[in-house]
This record gives sequence, C-alpha cells and structure tokens, in this order.
Amino acid sequence: MDCVIAAGGHPQPDDLLYPYTQGKSKAQLDMNGRTMLERVIDALQGSQTIEDIVVVGLGDDQGMSFQRPVHHLPDQGGLISNGIAGLDWIMEHKGGKPHVLFSSADIPVITPAIVDDFIERCQPLNHILYYNFVTQEAMETRFPHSNRTFVKLKGARVAGGDMLVLRADLAYTHRDLFEALAHGRKHAWQLAKVVGFGFLFKFLIQQVGFAEIEAVAARILGEPAKIIVNSHAEIAMDADKPHQVDLLRADIAQREG
Repeated sequence: MDCVIAAGGHPQPDDLLYPYTQGKSKAQLDMNGRTMLERVIDALQGSQTIEDIVVVGLGDDQGMSFQRPVHHLPDQGGLISNGIAGLDWIMEHKGGKPHVLFSSADIPVITPAIVDDFIERCQPLNHILYYNFVTQEAMETRFPHSNRTFVKLKGARVAGGDMLVLRADLAYTHRDLFEALAHGRKHAWQLAKVVGFGFLFKFLIQQVGFAEIEAVAARILGEPAKIIVNSHAEIAMDADKPHQVDLLRADIAQREG
C-alpha cells in the first residue's frame, strides 16, 4: 500500500507553536535529533506494508534523511488540496483504484508495528474508507497528560486518529464532499448540509454511535465505510500544542534512553 503524508502546516507568529517552529513547517519540528516527519516516515518505511510515500507540503527533503527515497509535492494551500494532490500522484503513477494510507506528519511516536496492525485490521479492503478512533481511556492510560480533545459519542469518548485508509479515486468522485467537510467543521449549518440535520442533532445530544457514523458515511459515499477502534494511542497523539510537543519529546527520550 502507498501512503500520502500531509506536511504543509506552517505555524504563523500568532500560533502558540511558532516559538518552536520559527517559521518552518510543523513537520520539521525537532524530536530528539530527528524531525517529526523523519520519525513518521521511519515508522512507515519500517513497516511490512508501505511502498511509495508521497509527502505534500515541503517540495523536497529539506535536509532530512530517510531509509529510502520519498516523493515530494509542493504545498497546495490546504489540507484537502494537499491530500488530493497526493492521491492524484498515486492514481497517475499506479493506476487502478488502489487503497491508500493517508497520514499526518505530526504523530512522531508511531511505530512500524502500529502501522501494520492498522492496515491488517482494514483487510480485505472491501470498504471505501477506514477511519480510526482512540478511546479516552486508551489515550489517557498511555499519555496521562496529553489534554487531547475528545468527542462524546453514545457509550464512548473518543479522539480521532491521524491515519486513515481510503480508496484513491475518492479524490475524483467526492472532492466537493471533502471540501465541504473541511470548511464545515466550525460551522454547524454547513456540516448539517453534508451529513443531514437529523444526524447532526443526534450527535449534538450525544446519541450517535459507531454504527450510525458508518451508516451516514455509507449513505454519503455510496459505499460502505468502517470505523476501527484502535487501542494504540500513538496513532492519535499529535503535536498540536506546545505541551504536547514537550510530552512527545520526553516520551521519545525515555524510549530511546
């Protein structure tokens, strides 16, 4: 399976991460001698399942080193545009309708075994989309002071994972949908137009479970989608805030002695 990594985020001076990044991309944050992106790619290239990796957002290696070459595309101006550019590259060079792993660049404690476990749980790849949730219990057991944001669902509080598997042709068939979802995250009425007002209301009163999410995803996409409750908190432990960067650096330092 091939992988697309979104690496286009550049914190601005008013961002709390700016003192850490100093104008560079978040993917280039140092994590105990290697950048976040290098550590994510180390895990991907060390797995048994990942072949080509397309990094969108930097344009070249930026002085970083990898076990084997990766493909670079320049920043397209947004998460959705970057993701679609990467999927376009895979469709152009690989053909067909392959399933692709999509990853953020800010989960530096991910491991090859976690990558392989996730992809194994997606088999036999008969759904159009596979998404991760990590429960609050799993996250706080592994990272007690992460202060991650959790969503209350029916019977569970969860955080979204930073890896998903999707069929690459979604870049062509559902681009408008992904743009609407990206822009609607902070505007409930826009989101409601995509998922339906009934579903949004049930979500707001915390009466939506995993089965309801899969059902609405299948209705919107026209094919089945699957949610995976992942026990590996590392797949959702991203570096969005300064204290999370510090936590991840300390975790790596402890792990590597």
